[in-house]
Amino acid sequence: MRQHYNTESKVEAFFAQKNHLSQHNEAHWKIPTVIVDNYVELGQITALRFLEWVILNPGGVVALPTGKTPEFFIKWMEYYLNNWQQETQNGLMARIGFDPKKKPDFSSLHFFQLDEFFPIPPDHERSFYYFVKNYYIKGFGFDPAKTHMIDTFNLDPQTRKILNNKKTLQEIFNDDPVDLDLRSEKPTDEKLLLRKRAIEAYDEFCRAYEEKIRSLGGIGFFLGGIGPDGHVAFNIKGSSHFSPTRLTNINYETQAAAASDLGGIELVKKKAVVTMGLETITYNPDTVAIIIAAGQSKSGVVADAIEREPSLQYPATSLQQLQNSRFYITESTTKELTTSHETTKKLYKKGLTQPHLVDDLVIRGAMKTGLSLPHALSSRQQETECGHWKLAAEITGQGHEQLMQQTYDRLIQKIEAGLKTPDNQTILHTAPHHDDIELAYFPFLHHLVRSTANSNHFCYCTSGFTAVTNFYVEECMEDVLRFLKEGRLQELDSFDGFKDYNRGQQDITGYLRGISQQNPDTQKLFKSARIVRRLLQEKPTDHFDRVEKSVIEILHILSELEPGRKVPELIQNVKSWLREFEAELVWAHFGINKDQVHHMRLSFYSDDIFPQYPDYEADVKPLLDLFEQLRPSIITLALDPEGSGPDTHYKTLIALSEAIDQYVANHPDINLRIWGYRNVWSRFKPTEADRIIPLSLNSFATLHNMFNNCFVSQKSASFPSYELDGTFSQLAQKIWVEQHDQITHLVGQDYFYKNPNPMLRRAFGSIYMKDMSYKEFTEHIRDVRRLLEAKDELESHPQ
Repeated sequence: MRQHYNTESKVEAFFAQKNHLSQHNEAHWKIPTVIVDNYVELGQITALRFLEWVILNPGGVVALPTGKTPEFFIKWMEYYLNNWQQETQNGLMARIGFDPKKKPDFSSLHFFQLDEFFPIPPDHERSFYYFVKNYYIKGFGFDPAKTHMIDTFNLDPQTRKILNNKKTLQEIFNDDPVDLDLRSEKPTDEKLLLRKRAIEAYDEFCRAYEEKIRSLGGIGFFLGGIGPDGHVAFNIKGSSHFSPTRLTNINYETQAAAASDLGGIELVKKKAVVTMGLETITYNPDTVAIIIAAGQSKSGVVADAIEREPSLQYPATSLQQLQNSRFYITESTTKELTTSHETTKKLYKKGLTQPHLVDDLVIRGAMKTGLSLPHALSSRQQETECGHWKLAAEITGQGHEQLMQQTYDRLIQKIEAGLKTPDNQTILHTAPHHDDIELAYFPFLHHLVRSTANSNHFCYCTSGFTAVTNFYVEECMEDVLRFLKEGRLQELDSFDGFKDYNRGQQDITGYLRGISQQNPDTQKLFKSARIVRRLLQEKPTDHFDRVEKSVIEILHILSELEPGRKVPELIQNVKSWLREFEAELVWAHFGINKDQVHHMRLSFYSDDIFPQYPDYEADVKPLLDLFEQLRPSIITLALDPEGSGPDTHYKTLIALSEAIDQYVANHPDINLRIWGYRNVWSRFKPTEADRIIPLSLNSFATLHNMFNNCFVSQKSASFPSYELDGTFSQLAQKIWVEQHDQITHLVGQDYFYKNPNPMLRRAFGSIYMKDMSYKEFTEHIRDVRRLLEAKDELESHPQ
C-alpha cells in the first residue's frame, strides 16, 4: 500500500521569492524549478527542505545521493542539526517558520541506498556504501536497523551455498569485466557458471530490494543529481520509465564521469551497477523528488528534463508524472532554459539579463535561420519570421539592419584582436592542471613565445596527481628498475650529479632528443633519470643500490593498492613528479627552461571526496609571492564557470582571484590584463569572447604531436571527458573546429577564404579567449565572490 506523505513546503516559497527567475513560473517548464545564486545556497535550500519534510513525515522512506553532488547539503544539515535552537528561534529557520520544539527524528525513517558499483568493497572510499555509512548513518543519525544498503562485494551465507562457498564477488569475477549477457547464455565452464549464478543472485537481491521499498509505501523523499547524459541514479539515457531496481550496465558518458573515483575508465568499464529504477522513485504519487544541479555544464541536460515531453532519451522527464517533483538549480544552470519573451523583456528592463543578451539573440537567430549576418542584413523577409530577431528589436528599439551590423562588427573586431600579439610584456600562464593551458590555447603560444621582447612563465597550481593511474606509475618504476639493473642510468651521470636537481634540464634535453630520434626507449631512459633525481630529493641516500630498494618499495606499495583508493603521500609525490616533468617537456619545445616553469602544489588539492577550499596562507600567499617575484603584466587563467569540469578549476580560480586582488592593491598603477581561457570542460559563447584566434591545420598536427609525446600519462585517456572516447587533444581539436564553423557561419565564408591575410585564409579552427582589465575581471567573477561570502557565512557560525 502506498503511504500518504505531507508535501507542504514553506521553504520553497521562501527561496522562490528571493530569485528573480524563480518568480517567473514559465508555463513551458514541465517540472517546477527553484533557482538559487550558487551551490552553497543550493545545499542550504536542499537541507532545509529535507528537514521540513522529515518533521512532517515521521517514519517516512528516503533516498539520498552520494558523491560530490551533496557536499553543501551535508554541511548545511550538520550546521542546522548542531544549531537547532539558535536557528529556529533567531535565524533563517525562524523566518521560514520552523517550530523550535519539533526537531526532526531521523531514527524513525527508513533509508534506502540509491545505487552502487558492481562489484566494489563496501569499505572502498569511493563506494556508495562507504559514503552512506559515514555521511548519512553517522552524520544524520539514521537507525542502522532501518537502513537498507547495497553490498556488491560480500556474499551472505545463503548465497555462498550456491556459489561454491565463495565469500566475495571478487573471488568470482577476479577483476574481469562483468558480462551481464551471461543471464541468457549457457556457461561453457565452471568459472562462467559461477558468474551466471552470481548475477542471478543479485537479480534476486534487486527484486527483494524493490519489494521492500514498495512494502513500506514507496520512496517519500528522493534527492538526486543529474549526470552528463541526463541520468538519475544510474538510470542512463534510454532507461525505461517503468524500470525497477536492477543490476545493469552504464554508458560511456557515465563511465567517464566515474573514472576519477575508481582509478580510470578502464576499470569502470569492467563494472556493472545496481540502481533503483525510475519507477521505484516515482512509485508513490506523493513522492517529493528533487534533482539538484549546479553549473553551466549541466544547463543542457537540465533544460531537456524540464522542457521536453517524457522520453527515454531524457531519464529525468519521468519525474514529470510526480506532482511534487522539483528542480533546485543555481543561476548558472539556467543558461539553456527557455524564458518567455515577456519575461526576457521584463528582466532586460530591470538590468537583470546577461550583458551580451542582444548579440546572443541576433546570433541565435542567425543559427536558427541558417543565414550568415551579411545575408541577414539583406534578407528583410526573415525579420518577422525569426522570433529571436524580433525580440532583440523590441527590447532595444533598434532596426533589423542596425542590430545585424553591430553584432557583425563586434565579431570582426574580436577576430582582428585574435591576430594581434602583445610586445614587451611579462606573461604568467597559470593552470589548475598540467595540460590545461595546452588544451586551451597551445597554438596561440607559438606566436607569444616568438617575441624575445616578451617574457613567458608557466605556473601549475596543483600537483595534478589524481590524473595519473597506478598502472602508469608501476610501468614507469619498472623502467627505472630495468635501467638501473642494466647500468644505463649510471652511465648518464654520476651519483652526485643525480643528487643535484639543478642539473634536471639535461633530463628534458635527453627526452626531447629521444623524440627527435623517434626512440621511445631513450625517452623512457631520461624520464627514469628525472624520477631518480626526484627520489634522491625525497629519500636522500648514498648509493644507486639504495635507490633501487626505494623503487622496489614503491612497486610493492602499488601492488597492495586497490585502484581508486587514497594513495600514500609517497605515491602522490611520484605521480606529481611525472606530471611536472611532462609540463616542462612541453615548454622546452620552445626553448623555455625549467626555471621558467613553476610548480606550486597548492595544498587545497587532494583526492578527498570533498576537497578543502583555498586557504590564504597555504594557497593564496604562494601565488602572490610568485606575482611579486615575476611582476606579470598579463596573467592567464582557467575561467570555467561554477560546476563545470573538475572542481579544481573553480577552486584554483578562487585562489588566483584573491592573489590578484592583493597584487593589484600592492601595485595600483599596474595596467594588468587578465586573459581567461576555457578548454575541454566548458565553452565560451562567441559573445563572451574578446579574442577569436584563427588556427591552421598545422596547429592541430602540432598539438597532437606534443600531447602524445609529452603527456604520456594522459595518452590512454584514463580520465576522459564524457564528450569523447579519445585523448583530450582530439577533443580540443573538435571544439576548436566547431567554434570556427560557428564563426564562419556568422560572418560568412568569404571573410575568411577571400581575405588578403593568409592567417585567415588558412584557418580551420578558432580559439575563444576573454581579455579583461582588472576591473572587468572583478565584475566577471562576482559569482565567485558571492559563493565565498555564502561559504564564509556557513563556516563562521558556531558548530
